[in-house]
Amino acid sequence: MWARWAALALVTCVCAAPADPPHALQQCDTLNLRRPPPLPPNIREYEAAVVQIARALSELVDQGVADEARASALARAAARTPLHPPPAAVALGAPQLHLGILYISEPARLVVFQQNNSVTLQPFWRTLASAWNASVVMWSNAWYSCEGEPGWWGGTAAARGAGSTRAAAALFRSLPTLPCEDAMNEWLGGTPLCDTMTTACEALPGSSDHKLEYQCKCRSNHWHQEGGGWLSRLKLMEIGKLSCTPCGFGSNATACLPDTYRAALLAANLTGMLICLIIGLIIFKKRKCKAVAMGMWTVLEVVLLGAMFMYGSAAAQYIPGAQWRCVTGAWLRELGFVACYGSVVLRLWVLLAEFRTRKAHRWTPRDAEVLRIVAAMMIGASCYLAAFTATSACEDDIGGGCANPAWHHVTAGAEILLLIAGLRIAHAARNANVPFQERGWLASALWVEGASGLAWRLAAISGAAPERSPLVSAARAHLSSGAALACVLAPRLWHGYRARSLAQEVSRRGPAEGFAAETEEEPTPEELRAELKRLYVQLEILRNKTLRTDNPHISKRRGGRKPPHRRFSLQKKGSREKALQARRGGRNKASGIEVSEAGDASRTPEDSVCSVEGPSHFTDGDTQA
Repeated sequence: MWARWAALALVTCVCAAPADPPHALQQCDTLNLRRPPPLPPNIREYEAAVVQIARALSELVDQGVADEARASALARAAARTPLHPPPAAVALGAPQLHLGILYISEPARLVVFQQNNSVTLQPFWRTLASAWNASVVMWSNAWYSCEGEPGWWGGTAAARGAGSTRAAAALFRSLPTLPCEDAMNEWLGGTPLCDTMTTACEALPGSSDHKLEYQCKCRSNHWHQEGGGWLSRLKLMEIGKLSCTPCGFGSNATACLPDTYRAALLAANLTGMLICLIIGLIIFKKRKCKAVAMGMWTVLEVVLLGAMFMYGSAAAQYIPGAQWRCVTGAWLRELGFVACYGSVVLRLWVLLAEFRTRKAHRWTPRDAEVLRIVAAMMIGASCYLAAFTATSACEDDIGGGCANPAWHHVTAGAEILLLIAGLRIAHAARNANVPFQERGWLASALWVEGASGLAWRLAAISGAAPERSPLVSAARAHLSSGAALACVLAPRLWHGYRARSLAQEVSRRGPAEGFAAETEEEPTPEELRAELKRLYVQLEILRNKTLRTDNPHISKRRGGRKPPHRRFSLQKKGSREKALQARRGGRNKASGIEVSEAGDASRTPEDSVCSVEGPSHFTDGDTQA
């Protein structure tokens, strides 16, 4: 039936044309193009709005209250939909009720299909009819029309409902310019004086002698002596056909300055990735060093992997296709953030767990446990990014960026929540005695990333669209990754440098430098006593450590039980040794006392050589020479 209604519109448009107001009878024809216009940045919002309007009209038809008055009110309300850019026209249709409404915003005009029509209105009705037999939202090709302000138009349409309750709706946009194509050549006065390979051409409404005008400029990575801006038709008629030269050796430095900046930014991002790779190899080689082993070298490798991914997200801004650029950048950014700052938060959690454990059976999360948690976090992030990719949130639009900003707001909120959790853990462990001041450095990295993320979101909310700027993306990647690398690795590198410096200083000292230089005074007895006390303490600790090394009678676990494979024979309550001692009647108490030192109950834990902690105190009398 809709096809018959569309055919009826084509037949009645000629008869209805004289009934149009005078401003519709301009010397202006309709020019239909072969390609659709560039889609808006908020394509998903447009599609959701047109589907909602079609569903609302279908409900009115289902209730039996759909008429021209209610359809006109619905069209006016749809024209005020908070979209950017706002709809320039709205069309509603229900063929089974012979109902067709077109509302044009500027200037405000209501067109009823059965009453007034014209040839220039046919593209609007054709767009509305395109979605009747489709289950998805349809986008029309562009056309030139004199309805309202003369210019280019494009629209999207959707139909909802089934059978006798089916209804359709369409939203239209007015576009100031469109890319040139062959169908415009007659209205442009001939083929544009622009090289199709090296220049970009745009068509815009013209004057009385030329229905359309055009302007051209050099494409990216190209330059011309006239500059990189738009050149009008009149200017091109003076200088001839515009053909630009690729940027490279011997090119104009001023004209190719933006491309030089882009090349420098790409080189900086790739350099950051290379630095992360080199540091990762160094950490793997030095994984048994004290400064690296104490910080869980596997976790440090994951931090470096995340930093390399974040550098890669900035480098992804130079992928030619907008859709691939958006998807690749989002995957690398989020996976890198989870790997890098998720490992930082888990490292703070490990420090807090060690600090809060005050018993002999101290529980310390192992590297494998931390890596399993990081892997779970990355799997969750991958599921979220898979949903992001499956919903086609990135479109090849005019700006070349991601179309739906809601995904980025949700992602930024999740990042900030993770950073807040890490700062909460760092605050809880503020009194912990951590080597290399690691807690403070890790907290500083979280603060820097939090400030960077908030500034990024505020810029996006204000409309700056930082996701589309390679410069801003590179700055964010270097700030996020650089803060993580500096705050995580700098204390350990400084500790290694200090250790080498002290070792070299000691190796340069001669044998005569026992306590002081030869030219200085002799040490006092107090200094000698203090030095001897320190030496005896070190000797005692070394002796205890030597006795504990590979001793099968001492548990490997600090303060823990004996291994489960050890077996002990339990003696009865009245053993033979105790009975023999009782029969002796207390004789030879001295020999009874002289049992092995291992079974002497009078020895304190501080005096025991098998104590894990070793001697806890030394008196001055013990250290006398």
